[in-house]
Amino acid sequence: MKYTMAKVPDTFAIMHGLLGVVKSEFESAGQLSPELLRSLHMLHGQTLVSALDLIDSKKVTIVTSNSGRWVYQVTGSAGTPYVCLPDSIFCQCPAFKFSVLKKKDSVMCKHVLAAILATAMGVTDKKTISDEYMMDLLFHMD
Repeated sequence: MKYTMAKVPDTFAIMHGLLGVVKSEFESAGQLSPELLRSLHMLHGQTLVSALDLIDSKKVTIVTSNSGRWVYQVTGSAGTPYVCLPDSIFCQCPAFKFSVLKKKDSVMCKHVLAAILATAMGVTDKKTISDEYMMDLLFHMD
């Protein structure tokens, strides 16, 4: 059977569907089932393992300004904080530029995946900053 682009599964649609399951399983059992982890691993490979490590280490923070603007700040494994935009796969990290944009090896980097999963699981830290600090944070994004 010949596949057209319309018939190729949309990774983002699949991921969006799995997020509801992530939320439901984590709320009811406090963990994700092996079946769900296998499904997520099929989509993201080693990126999933790295993202789960960031979540376990409590490296995902939702940073909100007084005016209501918000971003994710995910501290990488080397201690560098990266800004990830909500409802986007954008991240400041080198892996985003190289693996996601250039090589197209990954759908998203570990920081974005960690932010999405941590939000679905309800395990993000929260931090409020001034509007001026938020503007500075956004202005210095590469």
